Amino acid sequence: MTEVTQIDPKLVSLYGMYIVGWEVRTTNADESDPGKAKIGSLWNRAHEKNLVGSIPEVREPGVMLGAYTRYQGGGTGPYSLIVGAEVHDVDDVPAGMTGITVLAQEYLVFTVSGEMPQTVIDGWAAVWKYFSGNTALTRTFTTDFERYDSAKPGVVEIHVAVR
Repeated sequence: MTEVTQIDPKLVSLYGMYIVGWEVRTTNADESDPGKAKIGSLWNRAHEKNLVGSIPEVREPGVMLGAYTRYQGGGTGPYSLIVGAEVHDVDDVPAGMTGITVLAQEYLVFTVSGEMPQTVIDGWAAVWKYFSGNTALTRTFTTDFERYDSAKPGVVEIHVAVR
């Protein structure tokens, strides 16, 4: 069972960063259809092929990131997911990978733990529920990301960009 360990998400200001990894383009509607879903297979391939090990100059080798970016239409349109790691720069992105720059901004961090991938699904449900209520902060739909630290199995931090 998933446990939302950060019911009231923590507001943090983060410096910008660079992420390199594999990219898929999808929508929430496609992800709800097993015949069209791409996210699960991307994560599986990233683990099977040791994606982080094939990215040069990774800042934290034990940390994988899933960056949601290039949103069209807020949460209802297409977006990109880049599964990879934080790097020092995006000057030399390996063939077949994408590099992005994540600008400095404020994030609400939702921390959840439990059985994967249900933990992530439940975490994003908590995010959508939080923003459906009256809140002083709104999502920017710039770049959101999930952070997985191998030193903390079963825990994911979901960083949602806000203003």
